[in-house]
Amino acid sequence: MIRTLICVDRDGTLINDTKDHLYLGKENDWKTRVRFLPHVIEGIKAINNIPDSSLYMLTNQSGVAISDFPLLTEGRAHEVCKYVIKKIEEMGGRIDGYILCPHVNRAYVERHKQYQFDERFVCDCNCIKPAPGMVLDALKSAGGIPGKTAVFIIGDRVSDIKAALNMGGTGILIPFANQPGEDEKTRELPQQTRIHIAQDLLNAAEFIERALRLAKQ
Repeated sequence: MIRTLICVDRDGTLINDTKDHLYLGKENDWKTRVRFLPHVIEGIKAINNIPDSSLYMLTNQSGVAISDFPLLTEGRAHEVCKYVIKKIEEMGGRIDGYILCPHVNRAYVERHKQYQFDERFVCDCNCIKPAPGMVLDALKSAGGIPGKTAVFIIGDRVSDIKAALNMGGTGILIPFANQPGEDEKTRELPQQTRIHIAQDLLNAAEFIERALRLAKQ
């Protein structure tokens, strides 16, 4: 049984997610758009060295539900995830697995009236962060036990932090320029002792190492 599950968001946390790169996979040249953010590979390597831990990538891919992006199928979304993981492996890091949610809820549809949506992917599923579905799937896949495995979730949005809190875990926000204001929202959440704001993924890894070390004392 693993003792620690570390989950990391993809877009805006591992790779660049600027406004002209939204919905990665909707163009045929999507591989040329994959750019890792600073200190991501170093951070992943540091996480890989944490004993009895597993690292999973969790990603909401709402673009799959948008009919205006016919190339961004659910299959393409999985292809993108596998490519990102492969590139990380080529640079000496390891992601143990990934969980993908292709759905959007009605609130998302209302906020994005500029798009047409495929109703097959519009639902109130339990996987859209901050719901815990993807975390629970990762926990099961990694061999962890809810309540007995320490959970850390790293991301660039307050929804990542809320997902961690909903699991009784610790949320780590890495602010990203394309999502301004997420740090302010995060500071307004309750349970601030289970929240950390990091500069980058390496800093997040160092925080996790310290937190686990202190928990053993």
